[in-house]
Amino acid sequence: MSGRTLLRAVLAGLAAAAVALGVYLGFILPQSGRADESRLYDYTYASGKSENVDFVLANKSSDGILCFGSSEFYISKDTVAECPQAVFGEDNYCGVDMTYIGEGYDQSLWQAIAEGAYAGSSDEKKVVLFVSPQWFFQGNGDQDKFYTKFSYTLYSRFCDNPDISDETKEYVRQRVLALGVDETTVSAANDDTALDWINDQVYTLSDSLSLRTKISNIVSVSPKKSATRVAGQDTGEPDWEALLVQATADGDASTSSNDYGILDSYWEKNGSYRKEATQNFHEADEEYADFSCFLDVANECGLEALVVILPVHGQWYDLCGFSSEERQSYYQKIRDICDEHGVAYADFSSCEYEKYFLCDTVHPGWRGWVHIEEAIYDFANDTDDQWLGGANYGVAEGLGEEASTDGQ
Repeated sequence: MSGRTLLRAVLAGLAAAAVALGVYLGFILPQSGRADESRLYDYTYASGKSENVDFVLANKSSDGILCFGSSEFYISKDTVAECPQAVFGEDNYCGVDMTYIGEGYDQSLWQAIAEGAYAGSSDEKKVVLFVSPQWFFQGNGDQDKFYTKFSYTLYSRFCDNPDISDETKEYVRQRVLALGVDETTVSAANDDTALDWINDQVYTLSDSLSLRTKISNIVSVSPKKSATRVAGQDTGEPDWEALLVQATADGDASTSSNDYGILDSYWEKNGSYRKEATQNFHEADEEYADFSCFLDVANECGLEALVVILPVHGQWYDLCGFSSEERQSYYQKIRDICDEHGVAYADFSSCEYEKYFLCDTVHPGWRGWVHIEEAIYDFANDTDDQWLGGANYGVAEGLGEEASTDGQ
């Protein structure tokens, strides 16, 4: 027996042993299917949820639209009472839910991979991507953290999706390698050789077991359904004007320590930290290309995508010396990429100076979430509104409250 044959035999034996152990553990760990049906999982922000495609699809609301994003999903009703968890989720049943996919530091490439993974298993055709301006900071945002956020399960499912072109798969492969994922892992997901196929079986099983160890926590932190949700009682379209009035009052009550409409607790910790002062939006070519890739994946998989263009905090960015021209150029570039792909967008770039659109300098706040929810509600129902543009919607005509020519 040659050395190479012996090595393959040993590796095959180890793989078989690993599979046997996995089968044994599989009887002990929670399954990735239906969980406690008294809870609502669409709005859960917890480690291991987004990567577990089977769990998310088995437990999402029947009205849930897959929403890809990052740390904005961390904002709960305890911080912002107008967040989707409250307006669409626990106490209402209006025919639209937002199924959160993603966590902090997940940027465009991660989102493209996740989108392709979910598209291969889901019948949902509408998806939403929340684009964070910080992804496009000088040096491509926090792309250096990608390898710590990499999910073998998502990437493997992305590679297995037959609707994604070879060209797009090769682009993603090279980007994944460039951002620190090792060649052995990447080759396994692509089943390059017989040995890679064996590695894929082991990695897939290992990742599946790891994700299943997190299910109990996901279930425990997920909110309970209200009686309205359990009954499936239609509550109708949310009263957007009433929500905006309440949002302003809640913002007033939560930002007494500063004149910027920033959450008190955030201001106390970060009021003197001005990282935006050294940033720009024109040195992030890789991130713009990755964003374009997300839209390529959407088109190839037959998905109807909506890109949520979040604004920066105008007053704060002015204070940091981050020019309006640079900001407007960024918004236009995102719109241009969407237009090149025939993709719709919800454009909130005019809301830079709308007080309480953001609850800090980054995340949607009291009024911001109401505007975003209205746009997603109308997108879900194929209805035009002031915030929607691109694709079949034309020009987004919405203007942020208190917007002026200053900085616009």
